[in-house]
Amino acid sequence: MRFGTFEVNLLSRELRKYGMRIRLEEKPFQILELLLECAGHVVSRKALREKLWPDTVVGYEHGLNTAVNKLRDLLGDSARCPRFVETLPRVGYRFIAPVVKPGMVAAAETKKMLLVLPFEDLCGDSEQEFFADGLTEEMISQLGQMNPKRLGVIARTSAIQYKFTKKSIGEIAAELRVDCVLEGSVRCNGTRVRITGQLIEARDQAHLWSATFDRDLHDILDVQTDVARQIGKALATELLPD
Repeated sequence: MRFGTFEVNLLSRELRKYGMRIRLEEKPFQILELLLECAGHVVSRKALREKLWPDTVVGYEHGLNTAVNKLRDLLGDSARCPRFVETLPRVGYRFIAPVVKPGMVAAAETKKMLLVLPFEDLCGDSEQEFFADGLTEEMISQLGQMNPKRLGVIARTSAIQYKFTKKSIGEIAAELRVDCVLEGSVRCNGTRVRITGQLIEARDQAHLWSATFDRDLHDILDVQTDVARQIGKALATELLPD
């Protein structure tokens, strides 16, 4: 199974990151195994106890908490701001990151994945920041409708986490397992706005496409829709060749 930058082989009991093996004790590995098999669903503390500590009563709570903390440490995860393992107090845990399971690998490998990073507002104006956010959302919507079977677009809720990130394109692409990243900026001068977009290939971080659009801000929604459509048409040639 794959998630983020990690791969798990349940047969050989191995966890790898960027192809390099990470040593993980048996109890944390068993917890990870159960969470992955039920990804998106809650695994109760009771179910974990029955599976991992069937004959133990004393010390079970401490053992479970310790094992979960060890798992989080190896994944670089946090209970306060989880990317992988979410805690439901007094109930259990849930694996919240996208998981590619064995039967899904072939389909996933033939489908390109694209991330639209939040467009950067260079105007220094809160009103234009709303415009940039709206443009990002419109871009995700337009690109997501192009050809869902051949092009997957990362959801806005996942993309927005990188709005003020200092991470590199390579780091972001590896975390979300995307093939390409679209980034852009918004600059303004009075009622004029300049929108710049760049498509970057995640593998070698090379520029595949870039363009600049100058518009009058008479109708913000029309500008967002028009520019998103123009970029969508241009990217179709790059991402979905005949």
